[in-house]
Amino acid sequence: MLRKERSKQLQQSPTPTCPTPELGSPLPSRTGSLTDEPADPARVSSRQRLELVALVYSSCIAENLVPNLFLELFFVFQLLTARRMVTAKDSDTELSPAVLDSLESPLFQSIHDCVFFAVQVLECHFQVLSNLDKGTLKLLAENERLLCFSPALQGRLRAAYEGSVAKVSLAMPPSAQAVSFQPETDNRANFSSDRAFHTFKKQRDVFYEVLREWEDHHEEPGWDFEKGLGSRIRAMMGQLSAACSHSHFVRLFQKQLLQMCQSPGGAGGTVLGEAPDVLSMLGADKLGRLWRLQERLMAPQSSGGPCPPPTFPGCQGFFRDFILSASSFQFNQHLMDSLSLKIRELNGLALPQHEPSDEDGESDVDWQGERKQFAVVLLSLRLLAKFLGFVAFLPYRGPEPPPTGELQDSILALRSQVPPVLDVRTLLQRGLQARRAVLTVPWLVEFLSFADHVVPLLEYYRGIFTLLLRLHRSLVLSQESVGKMCFLNKLLLLAVLGWLFQIPTVPEDLFFLEEGPSDAFEVDTVAPEHGLDNAPVVDQQLLYTCCPYVGELRKLLASWVSGSSGRSGGFMRKITPTTTTSLGAQPSQTSQGLQAQLAQAFFHNQPPSLRRTVEFVAERIGSNCVKHIKATLVADLVRQAESLLQEQLVTQGEEGGDPAQLLEMLCSQLCPHGAQALALGREFCQRKSPGAVRALLPEETPAAVLSSAENIAVGLATEKACAWLSANITALIRREVKAAVSRTLRAQGPEPAARGERRGCSRACEHHAPLPSHLISEIKDVLSLAVGPRDPDEGVSPEHLEQLLGQLGQTLRCRQFLCPPAEQHLAKCSVELASLLVADQIPILGPPAQYRLERGQARRLLHMLLSLWKEDFQGPVPLQLLLSPRNVGLLADTRPREWDLLLFLLRELVEKGLMGRMEIEACLGSLHQAQWPGDFAEELATLSNLFLAEPHLPQPQLRACELVQPNRGTVLAQS
Repeated sequence: MLRKERSKQLQQSPTPTCPTPELGSPLPSRTGSLTDEPADPARVSSRQRLELVALVYSSCIAENLVPNLFLELFFVFQLLTARRMVTAKDSDTELSPAVLDSLESPLFQSIHDCVFFAVQVLECHFQVLSNLDKGTLKLLAENERLLCFSPALQGRLRAAYEGSVAKVSLAMPPSAQAVSFQPETDNRANFSSDRAFHTFKKQRDVFYEVLREWEDHHEEPGWDFEKGLGSRIRAMMGQLSAACSHSHFVRLFQKQLLQMCQSPGGAGGTVLGEAPDVLSMLGADKLGRLWRLQERLMAPQSSGGPCPPPTFPGCQGFFRDFILSASSFQFNQHLMDSLSLKIRELNGLALPQHEPSDEDGESDVDWQGERKQFAVVLLSLRLLAKFLGFVAFLPYRGPEPPPTGELQDSILALRSQVPPVLDVRTLLQRGLQARRAVLTVPWLVEFLSFADHVVPLLEYYRGIFTLLLRLHRSLVLSQESVGKMCFLNKLLLLAVLGWLFQIPTVPEDLFFLEEGPSDAFEVDTVAPEHGLDNAPVVDQQLLYTCCPYVGELRKLLASWVSGSSGRSGGFMRKITPTTTTSLGAQPSQTSQGLQAQLAQAFFHNQPPSLRRTVEFVAERIGSNCVKHIKATLVADLVRQAESLLQEQLVTQGEEGGDPAQLLEMLCSQLCPHGAQALALGREFCQRKSPGAVRALLPEETPAAVLSSAENIAVGLATEKACAWLSANITALIRREVKAAVSRTLRAQGPEPAARGERRGCSRACEHHAPLPSHLISEIKDVLSLAVGPRDPDEGVSPEHLEQLLGQLGQTLRCRQFLCPPAEQHLAKCSVELASLLVADQIPILGPPAQYRLERGQARRLLHMLLSLWKEDFQGPVPLQLLLSPRNVGLLADTRPREWDLLLFLLRELVEKGLMGRMEIEACLGSLHQAQWPGDFAEELATLSNLFLAEPHLPQPQLRACELVQPNRGTVLAQS
């Protein structure tokens, strides 16, 4: 049913190649002159069955059981924006008897059912929708049908739009700038003769003449590349007779290809879904028409639907036509060799890896440069792989597969003996093992997209497709955890793999075949802990650059809006200023683009090292600027927040206050001061950048070059720092103020209503107590001595133990830096110390004859511990560990065994109310179940009887060591 409904919707979808209507003529709707039919939730039929079908369909999408995620979303969007139902032919609606028996009535027979089903599916995939660009989110949130059928989903989309920073820019068309002369490869010494050197220079000039002529004429109607430039290109190829000449020209061809066609996008472009300043300059009169005109003029050209065939857009078309017109086997072979070598080099490039940090906001400015570096490498790899696949499979490509099975078998037998131009299988395996699939798979998809019909049937490539299919099945978007692939990384891989599976040369049944047994292509499970897959290297800009067909979702929504009679119900009709515009005046897009072009022209005539130096200085100064602002401006604002908070607490007195209200009050007063960050950042960059550039550049650098490099470094550093500060300074101030408020309130103790249960340090406390972490280390050092001293003379003095317990009391009474986990750890360590004192297992320093703690000293230390447990510890103390088999077993190694301290400790625990009598009896009873030596078990039983017989004896009148004496009956009678 879904397949039939999809086919009907695709028949009604707009044709991308339809001519543009003349200005002033009404836009034709997708269904001709049919008017829109309103969708009503109350008129949905078979609601329960539709919900069930939507659930099954959504589960198939979520578990990657469909080839293309975005093709399914496109179909759902078509159902959402359908104009009205068109009566189908009887043959289209005929159902089998089995279906008629299982269904009461056919589904999707009204516009209400289609919209209801689409909304149900979109609700299940909100996470994918929230990661689309702002323009798509805006159109979705404004959709009247969404508001009518699911106000909750519309509210979530509106919140996602308002909080989204996914601004996808339209890249400006690049200009044909010549590749600069490379002295290390293009000088005379790299040619066999003067004639070959001068021939190459002539061919270089001819190449750029052809390129400029193509730029001037390729958009003219009726102009043909082959007729205009084909003969000149073949003549140029004929003069490149020597192999070294081909090698040099291929290097020039490849560098020019990368320079013109590698477009990360976004520099100087217009943001989709955002209004440029020209609209506000024209005024608010008929602003809706201006919006629609802007969307029509600035929307990207159609990419051929949600699953377009592989193409060569823009400047890539020149290089494709150049290869076809050249018709040179030598040139193609040298080009494939050069492309393969460059792909191996870039694919193995060690890219910076993002490691999780507690202060991600501080490292974001550094990671922006790393993300940009990854985008440049990935786009270069995709471009090179596209042309490598185009040239490698060019001799085999045809419109149709082999007509007969015998011919196909003979072709397979022949081509299976031909080695691949690049060992992509090994590169894919290595990428998956190193968790670099986000870098390897996209360019591999570009390479395979130009394969002919026979390639997927070859054993070598069939194994690659099988491995890609397994990877596709494993990329479940709902499964996110620590150490897994980032969400946008998964989304990019799903988009490119889904597009590959829909290419006509890939067999349709490949995706739905059962997976075979594991073979040599199985990925090794031993992988590094951190890789590119775990790093947030993909953003929406890179996603839309690599997969422009994702933008078809926005085009579909925009076409429905433009064809509707009105846009009432949308929440974007009221234009409100954003918070970032008030932080400082932003330069115009034209000025930014001009400055970028001037800087590009400057670096073009300078050594590459100069550009790398300037970019390095700009990145480091920008990063240091953010850290400087945090250490100065933000730190001052935090100190002001602490002062204001102290005043507020004194004013409120015992009444207290809501911490959330206090935080909002402080943030409302202090966050506006963040506007000073831009001025301070510009001043910092202007002060630090010139000196850094002068220190890194050679002293012989001309003054004019040095001045230009300094100005460019200042501009780049200022742009980097101010961009980060504009977007994050408010959140940074709020985060630091929140942390300061939490520290202050924790030092003041809990709320007044809970102070009877949990106390904080007094207002007179000066917070000079030892840190809990240091104290835990000190106590653990003492406990480790009981396990075994490293030196026979190593031990601890009784005075040091008393000092250690005194410091423990200070830390427990001053709770400035004491958190519940630390207090719990201290409580456990104190119980372990008491067990060692009872068992006399702590080596004591003293005269040669004194290596055991005196009884009076041990009781004094136990009294201090009992006082700490009763008065100072506010959390639970695990006193039951005193009677654990491990701690009681320490007495078994003591000769003679001393039981009086344990008996004393148990009676004190009962008298002070730290443990109940029944609890101690239960612990003693559990000890009898353990395996003990015979004499130790008898003494333990005698101890239990003594404790039960005289529970209220203030002090033990008997040395417990007498328990081992023969007159044991007399002792029990006296007790």
